[in-house]
Amino acid sequence: MAIFTYQTVAAMQQPPVGALPSPGDTAIVAGYHIYDDDGGGTFRLEVPTGPYADRIDEGMVLDCVRSDTNTRIGVWRRIDQGPVRTAWYGIGNVRANGATTVTVSQTAAQIERAINAAGFGGVVVFSGTITLDRTVHIPTTTQLKGEGEGWDRPLIKAGENLKVMFTRASSTRIWVTGISFEGWIDGNASLPGDITTSVNGYGARTIGFLLYNTTGRADLDSEFAFCRFYNMRMGIVGFGRNFLVTRTHFSSCRYGIVIHRAANSTTTDVTIRGFNFIANRFHGCGGPRQQVDVVLRSSVTAQNTGLGAFEVGDIVVYRAGTAPTGLRDNMLYVVGADGGLYDRAAPGLYHEPATVAECEAISPTSWGATAQTVQRVNGGGLFDRSSTCIMVAGLSSALKGGLIADCYVDDCGRFYHGPMGDMRITGVTGYRGYETLVEAVPEGVSPEGEAVNGAITNCQWTCDLASATTYRQGPAMLIHGAGVQVSNNLISDAVTEGIQVRADHCLITGNVVRRSGAPQGITVSSKHCLIEGNLVESSASDGLLVI
Repeated sequence: MAIFTYQTVAAMQQPPVGALPSPGDTAIVAGYHIYDDDGGGTFRLEVPTGPYADRIDEGMVLDCVRSDTNTRIGVWRRIDQGPVRTAWYGIGNVRANGATTVTVSQTAAQIERAINAAGFGGVVVFSGTITLDRTVHIPTTTQLKGEGEGWDRPLIKAGENLKVMFTRASSTRIWVTGISFEGWIDGNASLPGDITTSVNGYGARTIGFLLYNTTGRADLDSEFAFCRFYNMRMGIVGFGRNFLVTRTHFSSCRYGIVIHRAANSTTTDVTIRGFNFIANRFHGCGGPRQQVDVVLRSSVTAQNTGLGAFEVGDIVVYRAGTAPTGLRDNMLYVVGADGGLYDRAAPGLYHEPATVAECEAISPTSWGATAQTVQRVNGGGLFDRSSTCIMVAGLSSALKGGLIADCYVDDCGRFYHGPMGDMRITGVTGYRGYETLVEAVPEGVSPEGEAVNGAITNCQWTCDLASATTYRQGPAMLIHGAGVQVSNNLISDAVTEGIQVRADHCLITGNVVRRSGAPQGITVSSKHCLIEGNLVESSASDGLLVI
């Protein structure tokens, strides 16, 4: 057995005529594209038989042909030990001796080959900087792991006009750790209100991860840890339940995390529950500093529903006007491809048709979403795009239990928008919030369905009003959902009330509201609420208004 050495993979694939290897020989390669770019390794030459030739994947198995006749000698099979690395497929090089990282046009395909090579539950190690040319379809349960720490961790960037970076086959579980993801920004986008700056999610076109099942199952069973999402339209979108996001940084995203209901099924429980978002940071999300999403509001008139100002898949909140329209006040709806409204989204609203059957576009009606009829009436209210750090959209009666804890939020619009269900928000610190930080929408689809047990406790919200150019509105906490406990929170510098409750059967205790913009630091306009032990720093006698 002979041992050959080559500078690059290309040189190994076409060895010189005077030194041709034979089956069983070994090759030691210095790099994939250039010396020491982490893509080299040790290979053994084998003669393929039967379907083995089809396993050539440009990373683990590579072809070997004569340079003079172009006839096959055999295939080189990598014999390196350890997890599969993206550098083995010629992407994500980190040690290139000062040279520019080689651009690969088939990056998504190479990542998919690496995942297949790792096998079920295997690990794929990412390194360096990778720009995706299309969506990566994750075909099997896998772990995507970044090499490096802090700012040295690998970066995966969206190519121009890329809509979704990663999606997965149904019932595939994924674990993602230590990777940064950067979305594509249309710097020339002309947005309502003449906003042309590409900050805080404006101009962003990319979704980081789109997770869903087409089998009727609701379980996502996926985890994200120590990641970073930057310049995203949406960082992570999950249709279902049971997934974890921890110690992850969302920066300049229109929406950080979005949760939707799974597909309708007569045999499967599709409630939203079991999500845990713990110790994450959100910075500059949900609207730029000078102008928040209120600039995208559109009136419902006899001539126009106003939805033309929004993009397909946008989540909007309906604010009732002087006349009813058939929509429920302060409920969330999703803009469909037909320009209409739906009670919840479907994956097809976010993803273009793909060649992979599991990932083909799914219509709202086939998913189980219901179209909402907007009556054309004068003065019929407003639609407000509800960009938010964490959003739960769609039928609120589907939300059961979840936990959002120990997060830090600064320079953001809304932090949480959606129903409460049996969910708990606790230990969250918010600083320099530019709009209502927590808004709990009405529960259920009818008044008979209103009674839940959600809680917002032990949070601290500081709403900075120092800048005259900052556009802010609304109370720090706005509760439309019945049965919510709001206890032991500290709120300062709210633009109006610190807490405003518009729902029955709520518990408002032990809160401290300082320097609110309204004389009444806490306003309750509902029935059967228990309000005690609150401290309000206000010019009013007790800072509390119950009507």
